[in-house]
Amino acid sequence: MDFEFFNETELEQMHRATVEILTKIGISTLSDRLKGLLLDNGCKEQGGRILFTEEVIEKALKTVPSNFNLYGRNGCELVIEMGKQKAYAQTCVGAPSVIDLETEEKRDATLKDLEDFAKLADALENIHLISPVFPRDVPQEIIVTSETAATLRYSSKPQRICAESSHELPYIIEVLAAAAGGMEALRQRPIAYIEVSTISPLNSGFHPAEALIDIVEAGIPLGIVPCPMMGATGPVTLAGCVAQHNAEILSSVVASQLLKPGAPVVMSPRVTFMDMKTGLGLWAMPEQGLAAAASAQLAKYYNIPSTVTGYSGAAKVADIQSGYEHLYNALLPALIGTDIIAAAGSLDNCLISCYAMLVIDDELSSVIRHTIAGCEVSEDTLAIDVIEEIVKTNEAFLGHKHTRKHLRAGAFWKPPIGDRSTYDSWAVNKMKLEDKARQKAKELLATHEVVPLSPEADAEIDEILKKALKESTNN
Repeated sequence: MDFEFFNETELEQMHRATVEILTKIGISTLSDRLKGLLLDNGCKEQGGRILFTEEVIEKALKTVPSNFNLYGRNGCELVIEMGKQKAYAQTCVGAPSVIDLETEEKRDATLKDLEDFAKLADALENIHLISPVFPRDVPQEIIVTSETAATLRYSSKPQRICAESSHELPYIIEVLAAAAGGMEALRQRPIAYIEVSTISPLNSGFHPAEALIDIVEAGIPLGIVPCPMMGATGPVTLAGCVAQHNAEILSSVVASQLLKPGAPVVMSPRVTFMDMKTGLGLWAMPEQGLAAAASAQLAKYYNIPSTVTGYSGAAKVADIQSGYEHLYNALLPALIGTDIIAAAGSLDNCLISCYAMLVIDDELSSVIRHTIAGCEVSEDTLAIDVIEEIVKTNEAFLGHKHTRKHLRAGAFWKPPIGDRSTYDSWAVNKMKLEDKARQKAKELLATHEVVPLSPEADAEIDEILKKALKESTNN
């Protein structure tokens, strides 16, 4: 399928606006390493800001890989083909709260929730990448290192990690290397990509800039994920905020290529918006989906892999509102073309992770990927000879071998938990979708077995966590 958000002229306007922002306004940073990298490679400093040149931008964009792969750790055959725009589903990162499976009430997320959420995602066929919830009961000095260790232990699927500070990064990389079988194995078959979140508007900060350099030097795929908010930290207009956001992302893309041409990079647009009545930051429809679609088309313009937030909304529980919000916000960028759609299992503008919602998003992921797969048009699927035969013999398509063949090949999409029974059959229990989702979550958590890390890797990760906590506490 081939959909567009911008026409050709508008798309070129968005690119030109991005270049103008970078060449006339530029970025700020407190990182001497990033500043030195940019200035040594043709950028200019003016009024405390780093201004890019068109030549620097164009040269860097030519070396960005258009595709690369992410892999599961030992025992997982799943390969994420970045650049193929297959709309893989990824769990929500950083939610500080969860909806308890038993009480159905909101509460603080714990390490056990992180483990269970990773395990549930590992069990769900249409959830492909793992990001952690934000546990409140682990040492905050090594929060991301602890999250990485837990998600690797409770899922063998590829990971998405958001580096909150540069001082933790060496431990995070050590944990990933232990699980992958060594640093060289990690570079050859990366089991994660690591994202840095620069500060809007147009500020690369200190920790994001330092982490960016360390990630690229380590040879691990880099994600760039600023989160400007329309009307607050970015222009209130969608075009303006997307242009600013695109400039923020491209500034880091350029830096990565100046440091190491050919370094794998993921554009991770996350344009949100503010509710002007309450001041709340919203990850809701339609603006979230529209901005994601716009940004995904820009990533396609540069031929760079991308990930967007799509499984998100303002709903507080897994219900009709959360269903239509998540489907709308995810389907738009999927139709445009993107590699990963994030925030599966989220509620309340990505502030809550919900087990039942993750099961529902697994179903939405399934139908979205079925949709973008398109329709095969061939002599066999057009079935003119079959139509002629049925008309001449006055028989039914139902009993024809062509029907049997294609039904067995998956001609019809089947909902994992959605109900298609008769009303009378449904009325026996009158179970709602969200109830079935909770039931399935409980069953999978009780029965699913995660492929374990090797004893050696598990022990090595324990030692890394001890070292990280000791050194972070001493500092």
